[in-house]
Amino acid sequence: MSRLGGSLVVPAAVVAAVSGGVIAAQGQLNGQLAQAGAGSLVAGWFSYVGTLVTTVLILVVRGRSRSTTHALRRDARWWWFVVGLCGIPIVLGMAAGIPVVGVALASVSAVAGQTVASLGLDARGVGVPEPIRLTGRRVLAGLTAVAGLAVAVIGGSGAVEGGAVTSVVVGLGLFVSGAVLVVQQAGNGSVTAVVGDPVVAGLTSAAGGTAGITVLLGAAAVAGRLDGVALPDPASSWYVYLGGPLGAVITIAAAWAVAHLGTFVLTLAVVGGQMLTAVALDLAGAVGLAWPTVVATAMIGAATVLAVQRQAPRRAITSTSVDAST
Repeated sequence: MSRLGGSLVVPAAVVAAVSGGVIAAQGQLNGQLAQAGAGSLVAGWFSYVGTLVTTVLILVVRGRSRSTTHALRRDARWWWFVVGLCGIPIVLGMAAGIPVVGVALASVSAVAGQTVASLGLDARGVGVPEPIRLTGRRVLAGLTAVAGLAVAVIGGSGAVEGGAVTSVVVGLGLFVSGAVLVVQQAGNGSVTAVVGDPVVAGLTSAAGGTAGITVLLGAAAVAGRLDGVALPDPASSWYVYLGGPLGAVITIAAAWAVAHLGTFVLTLAVVGGQMLTAVALDLAGAVGLAWPTVVATAMIGAATVLAVQRQAPRRAITSTSVDAST
């Protein structure tokens, strides 16, 4: 496998940014499914199941089902599946938090958690071939990214309902949820490093997440919390069920890219892709382009470049010395 910071850094950053746009699309579709009568928990369950089924189909089409089964029997560890649970808090947290604090504040809270956690995981070498030292340059990149997101919140968000205490509680919850999500990304990177196939990482992650959210769904059903749930007709509203297939793309892309970028740069690139998608949607729609979105997107783009620069040459030298020693 290519060492971190090798020739695939730029392609990996592009893949991560594109996956950020896919995340935005997935969130919109899952939201539409929830608003159509499914509710956030059922919509999340459909998304996880769709991700799992799509990942299995990808393995079958590639002719890798037998080799994957062999790899799982030989190498699989329990935590390969447990990391899939780390995506559930952010899915449910965003669904519950956005109506209270709004999209902008919910997003900045979650991304701030991702940014801080990814710096720590990279420094410990979790999910990457080797640890990435916490330099002043990387800290500055993280601060620039969070500041850019703050610009988007301050300049583009309206008054937050629920009071200051409620906003702080929801914000902290989403901060923790964002940090937990990074554990999934790093864990999938570690699985990919073992088996050499990001689709296998996507499979184990999706299986664990599906099992976890199925338990939550069952508990909600027993408690009578699913009364009144109505699913839109697949014949006329088939597109709202596409969140699952998009989830497979997101998970597999992140599992591959994290090994070349680290969780920190992966997070920045994904967020940059999400914000660029928002800019494109604003330009294509009748809403208009808000200046805070433009400024925030530029700042996050600068943060990504700041984090990637100088990292590649240093890691390339390290890789050479390691290869020479072997």
